[in-house]
Amino acid sequence: MKATPNVYGQTIGLLEQEVDELDARRAELLRIIDSLRPLAGEASRTRGRSKTAAKRNERTNERAKRGPTRSLPDVTKHGEAIIAALRAKSPQSPSELAKALKLERPAVTYHLKPLITRGTVIATGATLNRQFSLPPRSKAAKEAP
Repeated sequence: MKATPNVYGQTIGLLEQEVDELDARRAELLRIIDSLRPLAGEASRTRGRSKTAAKRNERTNERAKRGPTRSLPDVTKHGEAIIAALRAKSPQSPSELAKALKLERPAVTYHLKPLITRGTVIATGATLNRQFSLPPRSKAAKEAP
């Protein structure tokens, strides 16, 4: 008899529930051990991890279960504002764009990435003298949002 994917899903769910119960039981046992240490004349210890580190790891694991982080947007309202600013004056540095749009420079860079990938904006120059502009009119007309 062939098992269906639903059976596998149920089995996985039961196993995950059992792991969660074992984790809770382990944490409870560690708390008991730590409470008994002073009675035995030993110093209390957190078994190599602080409570803060444990919580941080829990949050990281929860994020991992949710799947990958969001990807870059196609074109955002800020992306459209960048295109408009470049139409008004081109080329511009990220700092000039940030000042014109009243955004932080890293935010401008974030919103530029999908525009550069699509070819809507062209980046020229090295890191220190990087400039952004619109492509020649014929190409921009084809790819304009």
